[in-house]
Amino acid sequence: MSKLVLPIAIKDENNTQEIQNLLDMKEPCISFSMDNLAGLLGQGAYVVLDFGKEIAGGVRLLTRGVGNGPATLRITFGESLTEACSRVGEGTATNDHSPRDFTVQVSNMSDLAFGQSGFRFVRLEVVSDHTVWLRSVYAVNNLPFLKNEGKITTNDALLNQIMDAAQYTLKLTFQNGYIWDGVKRDRMVWCGDLNPEILASLYLFDNHNNIKNSLRFLRKDTKSGHWINTIPTYSAWWVINLCDYCRISGDWAFFQEQKDYALEILVMLDNAAKADGQIDFGKVESDMPFFLDWPTFQTEDAVTGTAALLCYTAKLYLQIEHNENAAAIYEKLGSYLDKPCEAKCVRAFQILAGRRHPDDAAFLEAGGAKGLSTFMAYYILKADALAGGTQMLSMLKEYYGGMLERGATTFWEDFDLDWLEGSGRIDEFPAEGQKDIHADYGNFCYKGLRHSLCHGWSAGVLAFLVEWVLGLSLSGREKKATFQHHPLGLTDIDATLPVEGGSLEISLHDGNWTVQGPEKLWVVREA
Repeated sequence: MSKLVLPIAIKDENNTQEIQNLLDMKEPCISFSMDNLAGLLGQGAYVVLDFGKEIAGGVRLLTRGVGNGPATLRITFGESLTEACSRVGEGTATNDHSPRDFTVQVSNMSDLAFGQSGFRFVRLEVVSDHTVWLRSVYAVNNLPFLKNEGKITTNDALLNQIMDAAQYTLKLTFQNGYIWDGVKRDRMVWCGDLNPEILASLYLFDNHNNIKNSLRFLRKDTKSGHWINTIPTYSAWWVINLCDYCRISGDWAFFQEQKDYALEILVMLDNAAKADGQIDFGKVESDMPFFLDWPTFQTEDAVTGTAALLCYTAKLYLQIEHNENAAAIYEKLGSYLDKPCEAKCVRAFQILAGRRHPDDAAFLEAGGAKGLSTFMAYYILKADALAGGTQMLSMLKEYYGGMLERGATTFWEDFDLDWLEGSGRIDEFPAEGQKDIHADYGNFCYKGLRHSLCHGWSAGVLAFLVEWVLGLSLSGREKKATFQHHPLGLTDIDATLPVEGGSLEISLHDGNWTVQGPEKLWVVREA
């Protein structure tokens, strides 16, 4: 489902005439009319358009006239204003995964669409010696078709903005029948990244085919005996994804369809876990044998975090049915759950895998949102809740609110609170002496402008709010919803969550919770 989006502002321009006409709504059809046109007056003329929010798609140019054409335009997309004004070869600007800087030709009386990327800003520049008269420029936003979409609102305005941005982020990644990780870069299915995306989409979207298509694709795309996405832990994540999807959705026919592959992975992981507690994954095609997330990559925590993730994998599978390989994995690697660590995400998986330590909540809440990552936020917040923490809401507001403060409309591949110091917004050019939060930061594979500002794994915060604040535990097999609410100081909540047969309606007002569900779903309320 494509939606046309008008620009909301002109951010920069040179040698133009009546360029503000591009902000006016017109019929999206080219005509003979010369009214309300916008002109780019010759070679070097340009305009930078702001569409107000992240877009997954391209631009549609309605060109009234170019004289003795065709004319050549340079189109540059950007998730930030800086990126839209940065050409490939300048600094860290790239065309990786989806070309965002290229030339096209437009003709008299033409209606043409160009590009497939993730962007908010577009720079159009005339490269040839022509004056170009534009009727309209639209962003073409590709969104999934959803019959029944969930919604959560509370009395906390910032929290509502966070939930809306997270949900919109996730929606944009539902592309071509799969769940992509990013819409500018990482336009593919990454198995580990998929888990928070699956959890959030199960609670808020009624389209589960993208989940199943993604899991099927990863299986088919991986040769027998090899690791998914060339990363050993991502094969473990495939088992986690299967368990989470089937437990919540109740689609046990899909579990039976995929069970043999889950068992094959468990055998591989069992073989990798040695009796002395060492881990040897054998031949690994990538340089990432031990990987939990980017901030811990190639640190001492990487091995402990990997072992904790494998124990978590085994635990989830054993909750569905007994398996000797899963039991052996947990037994051989269980000692890692007691090992000291520095990263909050590693401690989180120790907790989620079944260990408790006296200082868990204090450890996870130290420094507030420092130590969170967009991938690991769900797991850290959930582990903190299980450990008896009380600061989950303030931590997520500090962290995700930091991105919103810098102009985000979708959440990013990564974010560090330290980036806020002395930096500007993504929808403004940096002032003198100001840091550019897009171009000047990032690490590993997401340095500078290559950094994705719309990454689906950042939507896991939605799953935390559903599972902890609303306190929802869905058992799709039994068609049962169980609640144990933790409002965390919120006084008003209204939630609509899609489930088989309709929607769950959950509300908190005047200190009282009410829950209603479709007849096919048994609703059970726990104190």
